[in-house]
Amino acid sequence: MQYDIEADWHLLNTCNYRCGYCFFTADTLGDKLQMHASPQQWQSAFDATDFTWLLHMTGGEPSIYPLFAELCEALTKRHFISMNSNLSRPLQSFVERVDPSRVSFINAGFHFEERERRSGNAVFLENARLLQSKGFPLLVSIVATPSALARFEEAADILAQAGIVPIPKILRGSYNGQRFPEAYTEPDRDRFRKFAALAQESYREMLNTSGHPSIDMFGDIHLLYGEPSFTGQLCEAGRRFVNIGPKGDVIRCGGPTVYGNVLAGTFKRAKRAKPCNTGGCIYFCQKYTSGPSGPQETRSGFFDWVADVIGTAKHPV
Repeated sequence: MQYDIEADWHLLNTCNYRCGYCFFTADTLGDKLQMHASPQQWQSAFDATDFTWLLHMTGGEPSIYPLFAELCEALTKRHFISMNSNLSRPLQSFVERVDPSRVSFINAGFHFEERERRSGNAVFLENARLLQSKGFPLLVSIVATPSALARFEEAADILAQAGIVPIPKILRGSYNGQRFPEAYTEPDRDRFRKFAALAQESYREMLNTSGHPSIDMFGDIHLLYGEPSFTGQLCEAGRRFVNIGPKGDVIRCGGPTVYGNVLAGTFKRAKRAKPCNTGGCIYFCQKYTSGPSGPQETRSGFFDWVADVIGTAKHPV
């Protein structure tokens, strides 16, 4: 995929799930759904930048966004998309409207314990089979809480019904009064490594064909004792990567630098790479910086930004 700039697009706060390790409080996840522009207005706004975008759509749960399939169809006429989803909503319209060659990847979170409470396994498997049958690049991940790691094989047996091997995703931030990934026990880490190796082998052909996705959970085995610090390293955030809010506001990453608003037509990207002065999502840091400055230094800047700007941080992952 040839694109000029990638965005982590926080499309909405609203979600139909209430996972205990979520970024947001239950009140925020229950926000009323809002559309700040029509699919055609979003399309026109991104087209007007004269850049080709890779738009990573996240939330909240993107698939509950009003006219979601229509939005993806409009955007993918010129741009590319990827997304996080819990695959809890019907996706027939999405697969009919969207060309899978314009989708970098779909990271489907199998929230095992939450799905048990909602009897949601059948819907997940149905959606996963549908996406696979239409050629969409699908990754299925499980946030690796200690309890999820203890029951990982049970979850894997469910997903095997659709021929899926789950990828363990590192638990980050505060959870049940402990700070992760530092709070993992050695048995936890051993389980994580075992399941990560199985997933790596299962997705090998897909990775060889499509390359590693931006949300590259296959490198999480290197984060089991803590996250590296990228502070001071040259970073392309602001030029090759930005963070976009629900109303179209554009920031560099997790800090105060603002680059205008896509919907308002005021977006201007940076002209060159600049030293990292904040903390962002580890996956985008790995992709857009020249390298970490301390392999076992824990970063908290992104979590602080979520708390300050959105004001709803609870359990970052």
